[in-house]
Amino acid sequence: MSSLTNRYGSPKRGLAKRTRKTLIILGLAVGILAAFYLTTATNSKVDFKDNSFMVHSPTSATAIVDISKDAGDTVQCEIRAMNESYAIVGWKTLVVGPTEGKGMTTTRFDVKLRTESLATTAGVEECRLVKAS
Repeated sequence: MSSLTNRYGSPKRGLAKRTRKTLIILGLAVGILAAFYLTTATNSKVDFKDNSFMVHSPTSATAIVDISKDAGDTVQCEIRAMNESYAIVGWKTLVVGPTEGKGMTTTRFDVKLRTESLATTAGVEECRLVKAS
């Protein structure tokens, strides 16, 4: 053993068991607090629902969607039309600004889409909060 110590030096001491346990607990606490903060940082919520769609021609489709948001918020929704291979053939960005009233409001939108080829479905891809009230 002494020849190994002479050649490589003495082994490094690891963290004490209590120190390691304390660091793990602190790390978990910080992670839980960060997750809690990120989920509750904004009270605003955006919900969306595909209501129906119509395909008018190989170059035109309409998506009818319901968007629920706080009256004072502005949201941006991505509306898409897809073909039978699930390729996106039409796309439109819909921005919904503040409305009168308070609390959650639900509004129905008829979104007309120009398409590159015949669509087989159309609806909301996603909605996100742009500006909270």
